[in-house]
Amino acid sequence: MLVAVVLVAEFLVVVWFAIFSAMLVSMYLDSRQMELPRLDTAGRTLIGSAKLAFVTGMLALVVLTVVEMPVFG
Repeated sequence: MLVAVVLVAEFLVVVWFAIFSAMLVSMYLDSRQMELPRLDTAGRTLIGSAKLAFVTGMLALVVLTVVEMPVFG
């Protein structure tokens, strides 16, 4: 029973991620016609920090995935 609950939860996560990704793509496509704003120092810092956080998160995800693989562990 627990296996079924976990599989349903994982399926729902995949569905949620697909919908979220579609929303992000939709927002991107809508924003292509907009004029780019001129960012001040705080805006540039925020964007730079967000990029760094994304790269750090992806790197951590890759490293933790490789460490958890039975071949390497």
